[in-house]
Amino acid sequence: MKILFQGKLNKNMLESSKIKTFFTNYNTNIFAFIILGFCFDFINKIQIFYDIGFIRLNRILKAIFLVYSLAFIATHFKYVFKNFKFLFTVIIVLSVVFLLKKNFSEIYVNEYIRYIFILFTLPLLNYSYKVNNEVFIKRLKIFFKYFILLNAVFVLLGFLFEIKIFQTYQYSTRFGFNGVLLSQGFTPFFYLCGTTIFWISKDNKMLITVLILSLMSGLKGAYFAEFFLLTLLVLSNQEFNKRIKIKIVAFLSILFITFLLILFSTPLFERIIESEGLMTAVFSYRTDNLLTLFNQITPENYNIFIGALKLETVRLEMQVFDVILFFGIVGLLAYLTFLYFLYKRFVKNNVSKVFFVTILMLSILMGNLLYIPLSSILMFLVLMALLENKNIK
Repeated sequence: MKILFQGKLNKNMLESSKIKTFFTNYNTNIFAFIILGFCFDFINKIQIFYDIGFIRLNRILKAIFLVYSLAFIATHFKYVFKNFKFLFTVIIVLSVVFLLKKNFSEIYVNEYIRYIFILFTLPLLNYSYKVNNEVFIKRLKIFFKYFILLNAVFVLLGFLFEIKIFQTYQYSTRFGFNGVLLSQGFTPFFYLCGTTIFWISKDNKMLITVLILSLMSGLKGAYFAEFFLLTLLVLSNQEFNKRIKIKIVAFLSILFITFLLILFSTPLFERIIESEGLMTAVFSYRTDNLLTLFNQITPENYNIFIGALKLETVRLEMQVFDVILFFGIVGLLAYLTFLYFLYKRFVKNNVSKVFFVTILMLSILMGNLLYIPLSSILMFLVLMALLENKNIK
């Protein structure tokens, strides 16, 4: 009897040890979440493009990862408080602002969760990086390389056979193919992160691949991000002499302007420019929507300090305006302080400065950096990788 009891005890301890190992394998779990996130986003894209009603698996996955991040904070509270006590202040400020709205409708709760998601996940991501940064960075590069190559195949198939699901836009006749990526709002951020990793790795073949995919996406944001990033990277690179810099920047400028002109010469954009003007075409009606919304604002539905109270539209896809719209001036100051914290903690060299400036510029033009969890998570991972870029091989 004693031997049997001891055997059961050892078995239970072994199972308990396996469960603990699984939950504390943070590095693997983070990349599993990212990979599953892209897979479930593609399933969601199929649902949207073909009007199929089904469970939003990507939302369930994000909810699980948020709980996982909260569990990490709870079990590593001393570490988190010591290194990220500032985050608690930002979270509290944003939470108080949200409660003061006294609007707990589905859309407002969803906006709040989306915006604070990144704040709760940063400590987990940073801890995983610090524990084993070599494995962390290696996995990051492998992920970008093979996912982009796989997506390139789907983009090519979509282009050759006009497969709807691999197109950037669901209903529009506008040119664009982004493969398995869910939305046009996320696509430029993904390619921007990939470009930065391959630049540091000096992987020219993958750099060219990402550049081609960006051009194939048909997205002005992707064109701007790649042009702005690569131009600044070339100009800040001390290995290039002045002559080479001029040649590369000239080539990038010609490429950027050519594709913009091709895009704006399509029937869709010609019609928009003629009827609505160039600014509307450049910003895809965002500026028009901003003016329309501004005329709808009243003291009853909006407060300058805490943002929207009863507005139905709480997002314009221009990051600064989005934050002011939902969280008001108080929320904007909180996020600016958070970004300053990121800069001081993670931006340590020319490449990381260029990347950080570019991704913020992109978010100002089209939003979605703080709103789409994968955008902000990939930004965090790239900034951490750039801290020790000698390990990216």
